[in-house]
Amino acid sequence: MLLVGLILPLLFLGTEVAGHGSMVWPYTWLDAHGVNGLAAGRECASMAMVNEGRYAPSCMWFTNYTFIPGEPTLDPSMKTYFNMYGIYDPYRTNPWRAPGAAPIHSPCGVAGGNPYGCPDGDPAIVDCPGGGYSYGPHAEDWEFEGVQVTEWKRGSVVEAAWGIIANHGGGYSYRLCKVPAEGNSGLTEECFQNTPLKFSGDKQWVQFGNNAETRLEFQANYTTEGTTPSGSMWAKNPIPACDQFDGGYFDTSPVCQHGTQFPPPAPGLEGYGELVAAPGTPTFMFSIGDYLEVPEDLEPGDYVLSFRWDCEQTSQIWATCSSIKITE
Repeated sequence: MLLVGLILPLLFLGTEVAGHGSMVWPYTWLDAHGVNGLAAGRECASMAMVNEGRYAPSCMWFTNYTFIPGEPTLDPSMKTYFNMYGIYDPYRTNPWRAPGAAPIHSPCGVAGGNPYGCPDGDPAIVDCPGGGYSYGPHAEDWEFEGVQVTEWKRGSVVEAAWGIIANHGGGYSYRLCKVPAEGNSGLTEECFQNTPLKFSGDKQWVQFGNNAETRLEFQANYTTEGTTPSGSMWAKNPIPACDQFDGGYFDTSPVCQHGTQFPPPAPGLEGYGELVAAPGTPTFMFSIGDYLEVPEDLEPGDYVLSFRWDCEQTSQIWATCSSIKITE
């Protein structure tokens, strides 16, 4: 009965939440004409209408129900959700326990997260247990309107940021792939794994909306240990969820009432990002940012930036892409 009592609430988290997380800067494919970006509370506001007339907000492009293929390789100091259930560890096979190793349907996300049915092979177009819906398109195959292109100079240090509306902990990586001859439809996870970007310096930041004066920097936690591809650099999600199985989703206040999974980087930077009383309404009014190194040896041209967030609380990977032009 204890096991059932733990698993059912975790499944509920996936089915009820309307959005989870998304890159917000540089402007993403979903952010038509660049209207949202770093705006406070808009991390899931960019929207596309996909097949069957279904809406796909920017925080609904992911891979659902994916697990690491072997033993955990994560440095224990990088954990974001901790086993509080005795011998049973519900997070042991979730993606963040071996960063980059769990398979992903698309490096840019799949609308609804379940492109082959739920379970795989079921022909019905339905909402899926554990989150999302079935048979949504791969982002690289979809024609988005008003896509913005961001210019990066090779050898420079640039900024990227993302937002959370359901704090599944874990961590993330940014990767580049040169647009192939066939266009975005030819993008693959393997291509992105060839050029994982390094984080520059030892600071992360949060920023409340577009006002750079609200930016707050703090010590980052980066790792290259046990990552895929080998030696690739990943960042720990710096915002701790609440110290309970649901991360704070079922609380009545966005502030953690019983402590946090790990110490927050600054006062107030904690919680789940939404509450069960108002699913889909963000309580985090900030974006999470990093400084990235653009490789000096990149060939100038058209690239795509992929943000990959490997979760620890759930068996999910969230992915978003932006169009980048690399210049001399």
